[in-house]
Amino acid sequence: MAVPSKSTVLNWIVDLGYLAPTIESIAKGIRDNASTMYKTIDGLNWSGKGRVGADGRAERERQQMGVLADAFDELATACRNGQARLEPMVTSARQTVAVLTGDGYQVAENWYVTDKYNYPAALVLARGNQQQTDQINQLQTDRSNEAANQTVALQRLAADIGIADDEVATAISTALAAIEQLSPASAGLNPILAQHDLDAWKSGKSTPDQLERLRLATQLTPDQLQDLLNGKAVNLPQERYDYLRGLLRGMDSMSVSDLAQLGDKLPPDQQGTLKTGVVDAMQLMSNPQIETVGDGTVEDRGGMIQLPTQVRNLLQENPVRRSEKYGSSEFIGNFIDVPHEADFATFVDLLGKGTPALAQGSDLDRGLLKQGAEIAGASAVNLVPDPKPHSVTDLADRMLARAGSDRLAVHDLLYGTNMQCTVTEGGHYDAPSHVADIIGRDWHGHEDGVTKVIQTAGQYSMSTDPTLNRQAGESAWALASYASTHSNDLLHLDGGDYSIGRVNPDMTKALGQTLATYIPTMVGVPSDMFGAHGFGEIDPANVKNVFAVIDSNKDAAVDFNRAAYVTIAQMNQSFGIHGGTDYALGEWAGRIDAAAQSGMQLELDGRKLDQATQLKYEQTIFDSVKDIAAFGGKHIPRIAGAGLGESLTMPLGFTLSDFTELGVKVAAPEVKNWLFGAVPELGPTADLDGYGSQAKRFYNILEGMTLVPDHPEYSQDPNLRRYFDGEGKLLSFETIEKLDGTPESSLPKFKESMKKFLPGLLAFENGWDNGHSQSEQHPR
Repeated sequence: MAVPSKSTVLNWIVDLGYLAPTIESIAKGIRDNASTMYKTIDGLNWSGKGRVGADGRAERERQQMGVLADAFDELATACRNGQARLEPMVTSARQTVAVLTGDGYQVAENWYVTDKYNYPAALVLARGNQQQTDQINQLQTDRSNEAANQTVALQRLAADIGIADDEVATAISTALAAIEQLSPASAGLNPILAQHDLDAWKSGKSTPDQLERLRLATQLTPDQLQDLLNGKAVNLPQERYDYLRGLLRGMDSMSVSDLAQLGDKLPPDQQGTLKTGVVDAMQLMSNPQIETVGDGTVEDRGGMIQLPTQVRNLLQENPVRRSEKYGSSEFIGNFIDVPHEADFATFVDLLGKGTPALAQGSDLDRGLLKQGAEIAGASAVNLVPDPKPHSVTDLADRMLARAGSDRLAVHDLLYGTNMQCTVTEGGHYDAPSHVADIIGRDWHGHEDGVTKVIQTAGQYSMSTDPTLNRQAGESAWALASYASTHSNDLLHLDGGDYSIGRVNPDMTKALGQTLATYIPTMVGVPSDMFGAHGFGEIDPANVKNVFAVIDSNKDAAVDFNRAAYVTIAQMNQSFGIHGGTDYALGEWAGRIDAAAQSGMQLELDGRKLDQATQLKYEQTIFDSVKDIAAFGGKHIPRIAGAGLGESLTMPLGFTLSDFTELGVKVAAPEVKNWLFGAVPELGPTADLDGYGSQAKRFYNILEGMTLVPDHPEYSQDPNLRRYFDGEGKLLSFETIEKLDGTPESSLPKFKESMKKFLPGLLAFENGWDNGHSQSEQHPR
């Protein structure tokens, strides 16, 4: 709380200690009852599996009740500690106020002490006696000082009381929250009660207790929600699990429409609560991370099998079929329909009423994503007799959008793990075909769902959590792997002239953003160098295909190529600041440059444009890449120890990718000029094979070295001093070009000076050339 006022403290009744014995007696009663229950079960004269089960259940109940008793003890302790801490401070404040008031002082609500002694009257009584007058004046001074001192002391004491009250309140609230989680309202849940509640809801009746039971059964703590997101196991008390399992088993005979209409007969204020609880129950119980633990072993686990029968069938059975209303023709293709289209639409709407934080890692979401992908794929290559254009496409989009925020489900959809639960017995899940279903088609403007899926895939590409980081890399690899081997399909949808970048611009931009972090890994850079793990191998000859696919949309091309050349700039810098001995950096940088330029050429070739138009477009793209004002920094790979205020001795591993977090250091023009210094210069006579300017590359290396904090005084080196001004600042490249009159005279001297300064530059350049040669060994 804020600093309490004087009235608040004076009227405070601190009686927390009075509550402690009563609370402790409750804890003792719980332990006594638990012991009696266990002894009763243990004393029964029977044996067999039933006895073993009863013993196990009794032991779990005793443990659970013991935990509840401990929670009451914690509450009693919090009350006693609160009493011991608050009472002396409150008493001290009251006594001080009383003493001051009795001594002629006034204490305001904000604890400001004022001297109220009547000095004018005292001076009148002194009748001009100098000694008495001096004493009165001295008294006034002393009391003024005392008022000031007491003001400081009381205000400090009041602040301490406020802090103590906050901390005591937190301790009591924490204990109460634990009791609420473990209290009989949730601990006493069971399948029979679940069936009674369901029957009441079906009949249009409900009590507050019934809705509260559902809420408690589906409630997770913030830590448990974080564990769900991170893919970790979450232990659900057996009673809550049994209640939810009983509830969903009672729904086995209900259709999807029945489930959606459950609660419609209740008062409006109860309908939303019930529907949210039903959806949350399905999300929790279909999640393999939800488990119950007894005696140290997992006894029950969530999963697809726990869902109501009709929901499970909807998520597992083939969502499309050959239409019985229409024939087939070798000329126009096959007609298909989605027999449960209405059920899917109803179910998607129902899921929207659930708690988003619980929709993480559930088999329900896995099934919805898989079915959405298959509907999308089938409707892209077959004819659908829609009552309105693209209604099935819109349905697939909505399905992907609904489950597209589930990080684990998206990972599994793309990478193929944990997806066998989404097919019927004897079936097999094939990840690449589902990747093709979602990115290899024209979405006809309904691309929000697939865009969300792709964004979620790369959301944790630079997370410091190893599991999140790895899984993001695996998801991105699945997308990049498909794009690298099916670029022709993606650039010529259905064999035509339309590319994904033209018909699905948002999806293509999301794809570029998700894959940008992994550009270094695509060309063979160890994942530790940029802190992006989990990304598998891609044939180096096919990296240009990934660039070509992203380049099919201009905005996506600018962002993706920007990430590529910022990566090269960092490699150039890293080569220089580490002594010019890591020659592999040159080859990796060359591979990126070759892939970027070859990929753009490949994409433009597919458009069948004349050479002049191609050059103009390519020049526009690279000019946009170099646009400093537009630099945002998202999804840009960031090399470990690449300077920019970061320690060069930092171990390789997880690093930040978002340059915007570096603030003013990246906002500085010289830093941005360096980051984009590796972007090739294109013009009417430019070499489109993609080798760039060697002198500009050498300058980019030197410029990067000068941006590292506490760098050596390069301006004092005899090979380089002429390239720095009188204040030790590196000259611009344009100035260096003119030092000896013309670029033809100046740049060869600059390159020779750089080679003397960094003898390893020759090997670095050989690596750069090798990077391009490898690309050329695999012609299109």
